[in-house]
Amino acid sequence: MPKQIIIAEQHRLAAVFWEDQIQELVVATGNHQVGDIYLGIVENVLPGIDAAFVNIGDPERNGFIHVTDLGPLRLKRRSGAITELLTPQQKVLVQVMKEPTGNKGPRLTGNISLPGRYLVMMPYGRGVNLSRRIRNENERNRLRALAILIKPSGMGLLVRTEAEDKAEEAIIEDLETLQRQWEAIQEEANAARPPALLNRDNDFIQRVLRDMYTSDVNRIV
Repeated sequence: MPKQIIIAEQHRLAAVFWEDQIQELVVATGNHQVGDIYLGIVENVLPGIDAAFVNIGDPERNGFIHVTDLGPLRLKRRSGAITELLTPQQKVLVQVMKEPTGNKGPRLTGNISLPGRYLVMMPYGRGVNLSRRIRNENERNRLRALAILIKPSGMGLLVRTEAEDKAEEAIIEDLETLQRQWEAIQEEANAARPPALLNRDNDFIQRVLRDMYTSDVNRIV
């Protein structure tokens, strides 16, 4: 059976099928979706579990962030104690890494990542990494050299599988789009009053094809 992607846009569901089995499933129906970026406000800090609850606009459930996911906040200060990194009513830029389940709010991270077609840009990351699915050594060397050359200072880049054999111009254009997106997020964060949603992939089909399509997909339904 060919590998195929099934998309139910109205219900915001998508799945990758191969050999009559679901390989990957995307559900984007909640108020807080994976990848959403918010300007949140710290509600309370829990030193006993090195975590904090962050208000991102849900009146019933706050988001949860662990000290290991604080990203730039943790890098700026030497102390690893969450009480010295976060305080109640502090503004924080966070991204949803796990959607809410049951009575638990969304899991949050300060390690922001912006996925494009060929690259994932990590504004607070470091270095260059390549998808393990790119196996040709010459192609890996080409893409690594390009990524090192174009990587914005102080950021990290992940080269996605779809970048394989693509023209350098297309990859650079993808990065420029991500940079503009990040600049817009920063501008909105400076002007917004928390809690506020700053960025979301509203085009569900485009998001699914970007994140799930690979060269071995034979059919899209």
